[in-house]
Amino acid sequence: MPSLNTLRGDILYLDPPYNARQYGANYHLLNTIALYEPFLPQGKTGLRPYYRSPYCQKNKALAALTDLLKKARFRYIFLSYNNEGLIPLPELTTLMKALGHYECIEQAYTRFRADKAHLRQHKASATIEYLHILEKRG
Repeated sequence: MPSLNTLRGDILYLDPPYNARQYGANYHLLNTIALYEPFLPQGKTGLRPYYRSPYCQKNKALAALTDLLKKARFRYIFLSYNNEGLIPLPELTTLMKALGHYECIEQAYTRFRADKAHLRQHKASATIEYLHILEKRG
């Protein structure tokens, strides 16, 4: 698989994890099926070992995204991220503006809740999805 140091193109779409929830933990059964490897569940949850992404760690997410965006050799970069993410909007905006022409489009959605609606005592808050659009310089 090529690295971002050698991969280049016109458009790159990014949709990294927004929060501390690890995809590997949520999809471990699908990963087990896809890997087609013997696996002996361990512990209370039976999770298989998984990679802990820097995008899911508050103290590493911004640095990981900065590195990715600087290395990406694409003219246009589209980044989907929401207001519940580990990287605050002002920090994302500053990063993107430093790399080229930047625009942001936002769309509000009713926040997903896994609990039953009739048990809630408050209105669901909105999740704002941001589409960050960067045209890189040079």
